[in-house]
Amino acid sequence: MSWEKQFADPALAGFRMVGFDLRGHGDSDKPTLLDAYSDADRWADDVAAVIDATRLRNPVLVGWSLGGYVAGAYLRRHGGSGIAGVNLVDAVTKLSPDLLTEEAGAFTRTTTSHDLAERTAATADFLAACFHQLPAPSEMQRMLVVNGMTSRAVNEGFVRTATIDLEPVFAAYAGPILLTHGVHDRLVRVAMSERIKAIHKNSRLSLYDNSGHSPFYEEPARYGQELAAFVKAANGD
Repeated sequence: MSWEKQFADPALAGFRMVGFDLRGHGDSDKPTLLDAYSDADRWADDVAAVIDATRLRNPVLVGWSLGGYVAGAYLRRHGGSGIAGVNLVDAVTKLSPDLLTEEAGAFTRTTTSHDLAERTAATADFLAACFHQLPAPSEMQRMLVVNGMTSRAVNEGFVRTATIDLEPVFAAYAGPILLTHGVHDRLVRVAMSERIKAIHKNSRLSLYDNSGHSPFYEEPARYGQELAAFVKAANGD
């Protein structure tokens, strides 16, 4: 549901798009053991399973926030020879204090709290921190419900698996990378994307001046046009 604006975007209407809820999110299964989320290979194999089941050929992987780490985990385990390109959107590629904000660091503790009241409040605060331009109240209400469906074990397990540094994986990837980042991101510093740009010669950084952590939602028209152009170029069109 996070990507509904892209699925309705005329600029992207000519492409086949596949979206799925990551494990522990939305309507996907929610294992209770932390091991289900603390192994990067499990996240990678989920992506591989979706690619195989939907028979995608040379897809472009789009990863937002945690999804950027999942994309890197896929490249690490399955290689990038069958991936036409990667779009990293305000993505976490390395769990490093100098690349994340202090606010994000606090959320790694509060959103994994075993105290339900604290975790509930933190979930609402985290959602608000994802935007520079807040969605309409009705949209925020729906997003709160969806975020509340995410298993606590997801965040707790991810903190464990994200100790793996995926920067070398992206550096070694032979395909193009589009780095999309909101200037007002309260969670992931622009430096995270700048590091990938510095180590990957075939990458481009696109900064969104009116967005926070969710430029695809806050500035969807521009994002759709840039993603469409990137996918065409990645596939040699």
